[in-house]
Amino acid sequence: MPSKSGLPTATDHQGGFAGTAGTADGQRPIAWKNGAYSVLPGLGPLRTYDVADENRAGTIVGTAQVNYLGFSASTAFRYRDGVMEELPKLGNNTKAAALGINDAGDITGFVWDDGSGLTTVVRWPAAQPGTVTTLPGLAPHATRPEAVDEDGSVLVLRDSGLAVWRAGTITQLGTLPGLRTARANAFSNGRVVGNAVYNDKKVGVYWDQQGAAHVLPNSSYNLSNTNPGFDINRDGLITGRIDEAHGGNDNSGTGYGVWKQGAWVSNFGDIKLDIPSRIGDDGTVAGVRMDAERIFHPYVWRCS
Repeated sequence: MPSKSGLPTATDHQGGFAGTAGTADGQRPIAWKNGAYSVLPGLGPLRTYDVADENRAGTIVGTAQVNYLGFSASTAFRYRDGVMEELPKLGNNTKAAALGINDAGDITGFVWDDGSGLTTVVRWPAAQPGTVTTLPGLAPHATRPEAVDEDGSVLVLRDSGLAVWRAGTITQLGTLPGLRTARANAFSNGRVVGNAVYNDKKVGVYWDQQGAAHVLPNSSYNLSNTNPGFDINRDGLITGRIDEAHGGNDNSGTGYGVWKQGAWVSNFGDIKLDIPSRIGDDGTVAGVRMDAERIFHPYVWRCS
């Protein structure tokens, strides 16, 4: 990728990616497409950005945040046709975040107010511009939603563990004896990937389309660093951390691998230098590569 810095975190599944990078104006959202990159307009000063998703039309969604001298704000945004816009909040909620957008243009995210301690999952429907709606069967909760699928299903964390909301019904994801503290990283085509502790080892976990849990062989994770976690595309191709027995480094968070629907495939690139962050449905993977001066640069790979 031509930009010398930045981390891709979203894809249009057609070779295009979006993410964030440092610029002369501070951290900004970035889009990479056809060998070029563009800096997207911001929503105002002092903001940092989290780019969550991009659809095949190139619409990008995410969250802009301000934390300054005790003041904090969180705004869900949509970038479309050269225009960056703030998405409306629901009722008395003062903060919002966007999680995903599907190819129909429907955006899913959540809103909250610091006073209540509860978050509400919401949708900004493409067919009703300027509106925000709640999802039936998803009451406000103390935990935030984890991820959203193309069909609008939402992955949530409840007291009983991970569950999927789909068309008004909540279905619990499966577990395994010895599996605890499961969290999700990504959700695609009914499949989920995340991490957990399994028999006292930190591992990656894959949930198939029936909701059954599978420990990813040779996997690991370390939440103490900010390196990307596990990701999955609609075909079940997975990228994520490998354990130290297979060349990973838990302290530095380096060493990544590839799995297909829960089965081990191979190491990813150079396990000391390459860090994948987002995999598209076309098999294209974006991430960063570390140079000799230990500076990370955005790169793109194709899985074959």
